[in-house]
This record gives sequence, structure tokens and C-alpha cells, in this order.
Amino acid sequence: MKRIVLLHGLGNSSGIWTGLAAHWRPDVRIHAPDLPWNGTGIAAWRHERDSARLVEEVLAATPGGGADLVVAHSFSSVLLLELLARRALAGNPLDVPGVVLVNPFYRRAADDFEWGMMAPLLDSFPQTMSEGIRLQSGDRPIQPELRADIARRLCEWVGPYGWLRFLDAYLGTPLIRVAAIDTPCLVIGGDRDATADVAQARTLAAELPRGRVRVLPGGGHFPMLERPAWFTGVLHDFLDRCDLSPVAGT
Repeated sequence: MKRIVLLHGLGNSSGIWTGLAAHWRPDVRIHAPDLPWNGTGIAAWRHERDSARLVEEVLAATPGGGADLVVAHSFSSVLLLELLARRALAGNPLDVPGVVLVNPFYRRAADDFEWGMMAPLLDSFPQTMSEGIRLQSGDRPIQPELRADIARRLCEWVGPYGWLRFLDAYLGTPLIRVAAIDTPCLVIGGDRDATADVAQARTLAAELPRGRVRVLPGGGHFPMLERPAWFTGVLHDFLDRCDLSPVAGT
């Protein structure tokens, strides 16, 4: 039995993965915890300055003695990347055979961040939240006006401190020593993602020593909601194909 841990993004919850339930293979066991930055837990987390440490604690508490694959979406993908590099540089690589980074935020160099990106990035956040709400509503669609109001309230709940935690993590990506990460990594992007441009997924995959990339044509920021069969198929394939032998030094 293979164990897969699913880490949701900022303002979401473990519910974002429920649509995948019918598509998992019978030899896969899923653990999808609610993280401190979930939609109802942000108030207790928003002043945290080392969220990568919290990811480490979540992984250490995985039922069954660890994971064969860790999948992290959006904001959580940045934290997992930071944790992987931190542990590798300390000579104690994270004991996980494979990692999937979904719609990650990543810039290679600090000069890649320009002032002009700030306003569009901030403006896209409620739109992204609204899109997630629409996709999760499934067969019971929420009216656009109500959906926009829910998304706006969620952004208010995240608040300035929660947003700064995300921005700080994103601005820190050029400082992450991705070249030190020897873990097999799959990077997934959507070529119509208006929040985390697919070029960032391609760049990150190219920077990772054992990275590869898969792009969902026409996909946005939530491939697990848009194309659940495609998404689980990609994960199953990576689980089967990546080198599952322990990383040297573990």
C-alpha cells in the first residue's frame, strides 16, 4: 500500500481533494490534513514566520509511518520546496521518495520580481479564490455575485498578515538552494493559470536536479478540481516511475 500526503494551499482546506476520491487506485492510501493556513485556521497562524517547519511537523505525524509521495499545492508547494532544501543542506534529507509541486510560485532570481507585479498578484487572489469556490461547488453552482462575496470575505479573513506570509515565502524562492534537492520531483502547472504562471512551473522543474514537469492544457490554478482523472493519473504514473530508493544519507 502506497501512502500519499496531500497538502492544500492558502485559504483552502482538505476538502479541495475530495473530488479525487473516485479516481485513486485501490493500492493507494490518502492522508489529507487540514493545515494551519486553512480557511478557518488562519487567525492562529498568520503571524507564523516559519511555516516550512509546520509542514515538517505535519509530515512527521503522517499515520502509518511516513509517505511514499507528498503532493503540495500553491502556497504549500513553496513551503515544501523550502523544507526539502533546508533538510538537504543540513545533511538530513527529508525521508520521502517522491514529491509533487502543484501550481508552484517560483522565481529563479531576486531581480525577477518587479514592482509592477505587486498589484496584479494582489488583484488575482480573490479571483483565484472565487474560481476554487466555483469548481468545488460542482453540480450545485453558486451564483457569481454570491461567489464573489464569499471570495472577498475569505480574502479579508486571510488579511494583511496572512497575505504577507504568502508574499514573504514567494519572495524567498530565489534564496532556496533547489540544486541541493536530490528528491525526485514532479512539477505540475496549468497553461492558463492566471495566478502562478506556468512558466514558473517549467523553470522550477528545470532547476531541480531530478525534476520533471507536466502541464495541463487549458488548466488553471486548481487541476485537482478541473481534471481529477488526469490529475490522479499523473500522480499514479509518477509514483510508479520515480526512483523510490532512499536518498543517499537517509
